Amino acid sequence: MQRRTYRGPITARGLAQALVTRFNVGHLAAQASGSDEHMVVQIIAREGDWGGQARAALTVSIVQHEDAIEVALGEHQWLGPVSDLVQTGMRAWFRPLSLLAELSDIADDVQTLQLPTEIWAAIDHYVESVGARLGLAEEDRMVACPFCGVGNPVGAGQCSACGAGLAAYQPRECPQCGKLSSHAARFCSRCGAQLGSDG
Repeated sequence: MQRRTYRGPITARGLAQALVTRFNVGHLAAQASGSDEHMVVQIIAREGDWGGQARAALTVSIVQHEDAIEVALGEHQWLGPVSDLVQTGMRAWFRPLSLLAELSDIADDVQTLQLPTEIWAAIDHYVESVGARLGLAEEDRMVACPFCGVGNPVGAGQCSACGAGLAAYQPRECPQCGKLSSHAARFCSRCGAQLGSDG
């Protein structure tokens, strides 16, 4: 499951409504449910496209915090009636090539259309349109000088108080989810993505 945190003037309900508007078209269906604190958006292929068979679905979970929202995107399989699965299994046992067409249909929605990528792009577009951003809380925008303890803005090359170099002590922002990690971290503690090299 991929996660990202967005900060600024943004609400879980607003993002959920934007995703439903964007993805409830054509062969896709989207619905939102939840409260102002936690919204869930599900995006699936419409029933007619699957003929009652297993359907690929994506779930976007949006949790509202005081000054941010946390967004998680997961892929799920929605299954039809058990009898359909048994019939599919029996057909595959006696005619293995018949399963190829069904697997191809399942892959078409999530993989071929690249729905996860499209969903993140839609989220990023909405976030930008409301003036929010991926990443850091205001209190995380400071790095303490390891020599004198004075707080300096993230990215400052030298301490404003003692002049010590701060380049080696800058925190790292995860390129996948935006979580801030220690300068010594090699992997994000939230999503596991590899952080940049020491240079």
